Amino acid sequence: MKKINTILAAVSALLMLTVASANSLEFKAGVSANGMAAYANAKETLKGGGTRTTNEEAVLATSFASIFAEISSEDMMGLGIGISYAPEVVNLEKETRTIQNSLTNDSTGDGNDTGDQIIDGKIKDLASIYFTIPVGDSGAYVKAGYQQATLVTEENLATLSKYENIDLTGTHVGGGYEADLGDMAFWRAEGQFSMWDDISAGGSEADGDGSKNNISAEIGSVTGSLSIGMKF
Repeated sequence: MKKINTILAAVSALLMLTVASANSLEFKAGVSANGMAAYANAKETLKGGGTRTTNEEAVLATSFASIFAEISSEDMMGLGIGISYAPEVVNLEKETRTIQNSLTNDSTGDGNDTGDQIIDGKIKDLASIYFTIPVGDSGAYVKAGYQQATLVTEENLATLSKYENIDLTGTHVGGGYEADLGDMAFWRAEGQFSMWDDISAGGSEADGDGSKNNISAEIGSVTGSLSIGMKF
């Protein structure tokens, strides 16, 4: 929850500045149904001299729900500041690989790293802070922001090593269209592209030569959303 508290503190500071400079404010809150497609290029190097490396590319498709809250000011050209949060994003597909270590140097313990590698995890606590600005009076808008999430690792490795949970951070840009549903309700359709920072994590167990398991990945994603909400 530390990441969420940091984002909420930043939003609070921005809202204070907005209130101090604007006389006409509009508050919005709602829920979103999201569909996301992500691409990852991941590499894992097992401990033991770095001689066992696996490089894989994967495409992930998932859907999840999120909530959002925004404030905008007509006196600032319709500039809006918002936050969104999704408690659960995706349970990653479990993968099992059998490894056979051909090294037999007992002084380094390499001969013990043989068996099934069960890789599993999930992505949760996706939180973002973003800015929106309307494009004319058409209902269209553009947005840009910063986002964070947590990759929870739930692996069972033959190497006896364990990866810590990984913080995912990145930025996103996008746009959408919004229209009224009566006096106080609205709907919107939106798309965004997320540029995630590269991740890298080391395992918990070191080999006799001091090496550890290491995993790194490059990630990108696109998200489409359909939302409904209320404005005040």
